[in-house]
Amino acid sequence: MSTPSASSSRLDALVRQLEAALSHAFDEALADRSTTRVEFLMLSVLAHADHPLTWEEVEARMPAQLGPATLTEAWTGLMSGHWATDGSDGRTITADGQEALEGLHSDIEDIHERAASGVTNEDYATAVAVMETMLTNLTD
Repeated sequence: MSTPSASSSRLDALVRQLEAALSHAFDEALADRSTTRVEFLMLSVLAHADHPLTWEEVEARMPAQLGPATLTEAWTGLMSGHWATDGSDGRTITADGQEALEGLHSDIEDIHERAASGVTNEDYATAVAVMETMLTNLTD
């Protein structure tokens, strides 16, 4: 197989552009709900917990690169929005927080549907298969 000519679109550039567009659309969805990515992640952690979490458990389940100040700021935002609570048994998501999280997941689905609008199921499956093959080629 030949490589693309200089005049054609490079796949790596298109992938970066698509990722940036998806990221921007998600940032807009977060802004529409007056929340942040870190708050979204923390809500997800709380929603998937099978018991109220201590602060240490919340920290341990969040991405390691997020520092204490960032996590504290996110927690404060969730508390002020009544999306999470700190009860005597630990930290939990509230009904309002669960509703917000479900809304954000719905927004994510809408973003992906909008991105794939006009793409046939066959073309989408082909695109995914090609990307997976290329990824495998570079990671083996």
